[in-house]
Amino acid sequence: MKRVSKCLVASMALLLSSAHGLAQAEERAALKSMAVGGSLASWAWLAWQGAPIDLALCAKQGPSGLRFEAAKDRELRAASLGWRLGECTAWRSPSSALSLQLAPRLQLGAWQARQGEPRHLVDAAFIPALRWDLGAPAAGLRLDLELGIGAGLISHSRIGDRQKSTNFQFFDVMGLGLRSADARWRLSLDYRHVSNADIRKPNQAVDFIGLSVEVPIP
Repeated sequence: MKRVSKCLVASMALLLSSAHGLAQAEERAALKSMAVGGSLASWAWLAWQGAPIDLALCAKQGPSGLRFEAAKDRELRAASLGWRLGECTAWRSPSSALSLQLAPRLQLGAWQARQGEPRHLVDAAFIPALRWDLGAPAAGLRLDLELGIGAGLISHSRIGDRQKSTNFQFFDVMGLGLRSADARWRLSLDYRHVSNADIRKPNQAVDFIGLSVEVPIP
């Protein structure tokens, strides 16, 4: 009887663990779909509206900026430094405060694994990000949603227990940001999916969740 009870307890624990893992996988898949789908839909909207899709074509361009991000995955930690090349409004709704801005950036990052080999790698990526300005939730503040599909390189095709197979990777990003109305700072809760889109398998994706802070360069 005790053996049966132990087997039942072990089976329940295994099922709960599997369910939790499945729920996490579904959440990551949903975030990736939102990042990729939202970015593609935003670029399609700009094209449909005949809006500029390059910073050089914008009538008014904002300053460049520096961005620091700290993030983690199930097994990995990462920190990155980004350089926003500029910012400009590519489309604005005539009847509301909603607008879409171009904010492309270059970034360099470092990853660290808890176990396995190698324990460290560095990445370099270009992310042509778009930002939906969602309005002012409070006096002196602005809310935005950042979306982007970028591409870059990682120094190793393996990190810890994660096999990436190729050095070339896609960087799908999404972030909910809060910034000052005078654009002196921006804080963001960020999601970043890094994979090679099954160019070569195994393609064990990385899903970073983190926080970033961004300030303009005078």
